[in-house]
Amino acid sequence: MKQCIPRSAVLCLVLALMFASHSLAKGRKSLTIYEKSRVNDVVLEPGDYKVEIVESGASADVMIFKGKELVAKAAAQPEKLERKADRNTLRFAVEGNKAPRIIELRLSGESQSYKLSDGTDVSQRAK
Repeated sequence: MKQCIPRSAVLCLVLALMFASHSLAKGRKSLTIYEKSRVNDVVLEPGDYKVEIVESGASADVMIFKGKELVAKAAAQPEKLERKADRNTLRFAVEGNKAPRIIELRLSGESQSYKLSDGTDVSQRAK
């Protein structure tokens, strides 16, 4: 009986480490958007938001919150930067008369940027 407890404890520890390395969520960071913009087809009005990045292997999900409400979600490709970002930066794509689409996100203190997908392969609106 004494041998079963340590084995099960080791098994639990191994499983916990496997799940932790598979999907890694970073804490929410503040982001101010100064002009109307889009993530997929979700229009974000100017204002203060929180961003949470959940990395899973070579990809990531970028989730944008207004208060506690998830307002937009997009798949992203992490890309290593030469040095840590010294401030939050958004890159946009302008498409006709629509609000500019966010195509890249860099968060202050992070050593990688996140290139957002165009939404063709992920859900368009956060639920």
